[in-house]
Amino acid sequence: MNWKNLFQLSKNMTADEARAFLKEHPADSYQLLDVRQPGEYELEHLPGAILIPVKELMARIDELDPAKPTLVYCAIGGRSKAASQMLQGSNFSEVYNISGGIKAWNGFKAKGQENMGLEFFTSGEYKDAFTMAYTMEEGLQQLYLAFAQKCGNPAEKDLLLRLASFEDKHKAKLIADFKPAEADIPKVDMQSNIMEGGFSREAILNHFQQHLYDQEDILFLAMMLETQAQDLYSRVARKSADEKSRDLFLHLAQEEKMHLGFIANELDKLLSAKGKQQG
Repeated sequence: MNWKNLFQLSKNMTADEARAFLKEHPADSYQLLDVRQPGEYELEHLPGAILIPVKELMARIDELDPAKPTLVYCAIGGRSKAASQMLQGSNFSEVYNISGGIKAWNGFKAKGQENMGLEFFTSGEYKDAFTMAYTMEEGLQQLYLAFAQKCGNPAEKDLLLRLASFEDKHKAKLIADFKPAEADIPKVDMQSNIMEGGFSREAILNHFQQHLYDQEDILFLAMMLETQAQDLYSRVARKSADEKSRDLFLHLAQEEKMHLGFIANELDKLLSAKGKQQG
């Protein structure tokens, strides 16, 4: 360790600056490091974050790439400041402490343990990563279509159908970018219950079907699902030993991040319009 670097002031990013950085950079070009405890991570964490508690950081530092920009956060910024200095002392080239920590984060967060959803990729039920990913995209599309069938309001129904159409684009891009043989494109079982983020489609449908027919509710649900999907794909990519599978899941994580941007913009427009009506 370079002890001299340990006493240099770490560079800070506000939560807004960090959000802009993550939005503008591809998912595999940086590291987002959570240095809190596993219980804190399970309650909420930033999508795609790597969990290494600060007290374990030096012992596990080889799990990180010192050449990549590394954004570090904790609850309010104390532990992450110490962790940032440790990384600087270990010759990490670009380290940023997210000031205010996750408490200052104004955006959607993922939930669950580090291994949540990974069982779908190790159970052997699906023959390869492509089939699993395609099935999950199809599952979310079928959820939106099921809600649309139950929806009598034209504006809400149109929004659900637009969200479903995005999954068609995801599937088409998945096929175009990874070019499986025609015979390898999955024939998805419509009774399959798994969808993006590792959720049960039936559980989501049953939970929300009584009160989802408001555009704001629909967009909030979509944000939650896509946030969990981005987080799951990022975690699976890190666990993938096969380079082709890793590239596929990094691609999907980046797609989810872009999709989240669209949904966030739609939600901002809707809330702004509501604010003007109330004003």
